[in-house]
Amino acid sequence: MLQVDLYVPSLNKKYNFNLNETALVGTIIEELTEMICQKEQCTLFGEVGELMLVCIERQEVLQKQETLEQYGIITGNRLMLV
Repeated sequence: MLQVDLYVPSLNKKYNFNLNETALVGTIIEELTEMICQKEQCTLFGEVGELMLVCIERQEVLQKQETLEQYGIITGNRLMLV
């Protein structure tokens, strides 16, 4: 498990999450979206499939068919959900 900071610009909020480094990025995006919507009691407009996860340090969009481990994401990295 990795502990990362997640920034969501559309909500202008930061979150701290523990993520499984071997899960696919696409699965992680779905889970993050669900947890954030539950916490904020909001409804997601649009398609979850259009969301992207970005590594702020590397300035890189993470491909959905890859894992965090494959990108070398480590505890303390900052991600952004856009």
